[in-house]
Amino acid sequence: MPTQYGSLPFLEAIQFFRGKLNIPTEHWTDLWQGQHSKGFMIAGAVKSDLLSDFRQAVDKAISEGTTLADFRKDFDRIVKKHGWQYNGGRGWRSRVIYDTNIRQAYNAGRWDQIQRIKNRRPYLLYRHGGSANPRPMHLSWDGLVLPVDDPWWDTHMPQNGWGCSCKVFSLSESDLVRRGLKVDQAPDNGSYEWANPNTGEKHRVPNGIDPGFAHNVGKAAFGDDVANSVLELHRGGRWRDLGGRLPVDFGRVAPVPTDLARARLGNKASTEDEVYDLLTLAIGGVKREFKDPSGDSIFVTPAVADHIVDATKRIDGREQFFPFIQEVIEDPYEIWIGFAENELTGKVGLRRRYVKVVKVDKTRVVAFIAEALNGVWVSFDIFRGQRSALKNLRHGHLVWARDEINE
Repeated sequence: MPTQYGSLPFLEAIQFFRGKLNIPTEHWTDLWQGQHSKGFMIAGAVKSDLLSDFRQAVDKAISEGTTLADFRKDFDRIVKKHGWQYNGGRGWRSRVIYDTNIRQAYNAGRWDQIQRIKNRRPYLLYRHGGSANPRPMHLSWDGLVLPVDDPWWDTHMPQNGWGCSCKVFSLSESDLVRRGLKVDQAPDNGSYEWANPNTGEKHRVPNGIDPGFAHNVGKAAFGDDVANSVLELHRGGRWRDLGGRLPVDFGRVAPVPTDLARARLGNKASTEDEVYDLLTLAIGGVKREFKDPSGDSIFVTPAVADHIVDATKRIDGREQFFPFIQEVIEDPYEIWIGFAENELTGKVGLRRRYVKVVKVDKTRVVAFIAEALNGVWVSFDIFRGQRSALKNLRHGHLVWARDEINE
């Protein structure tokens, strides 16, 4: 299961892993299928600093090719440092974390490579991993040849379960002739119903696949290589909201309380240049790093002004709320992770949402919803007197929530 070729790092695997966002969770199924391609989690690691330490250890294993024995040294150090109480034995738990993260990074990277060369190598060969106790259905798929774009790979691209070491290999037309292979029909092995023991939510899962693995990890991470422009791929209508859990699922009261504002309304802009100037004034520079209460760093850059200028094609007054940016990041009511899937490419997108409602003066209440992508704020939207607008945005995975209400 190499993540390096000789002395060369597997760059696509590294890119996949480093593109993830830390998401503290209680259970592995708190994220579902392709969402794992965008979120790094260790079941039961609910503290940000604990999760960050594990992320560094896994990153080292992927980028430097360190062994399971090396990783276990890091595992022991992290557990001792944080006093982490985990389920299962040390050998089993450390292997699961190491094996699953490395194999899925490898599989995602392979898919990215496969997409780039599929015009020359348009077929995939499924190979069983050769484990001592093989899953019968995985063994039955050994030697199966299907086109790269066959929908079967959407649900059966390895890894297909815990500890699964199956792989795929790309083939050209000449490879088929030389090996005496033929292109097969995708097998239909039926499915079974699985109920999430933590939420009760029911899912149909293909037979032979463990719950949560019936997805193509590379497609979720990078998407399919399709002949469309970047603009087309990122149109809002091309993204399907994957939904997720609601405030009530986390024991949250539905209405967002109103905070008294610490900042004051800023000036309105009369030109696009002034929008950028007002942002720089509000955050104290062209770019500034803030820490949110979960411990994550958020960078505010001119992307916030870009969003306003490019999206509206006009100056609509939102710039006067720039002075509230710092308190929205540092003192939000909730922080959510929202997932969406590109309907064209299959790529899963992720947004980090900051929710806050502020009373800006004696008569006006303003709701803020801000989104961050890869640690950088990309939007800052204002709902004036429209608290109900937050209802459709508070879903997905709740990564941090305030217990008390500011008076």
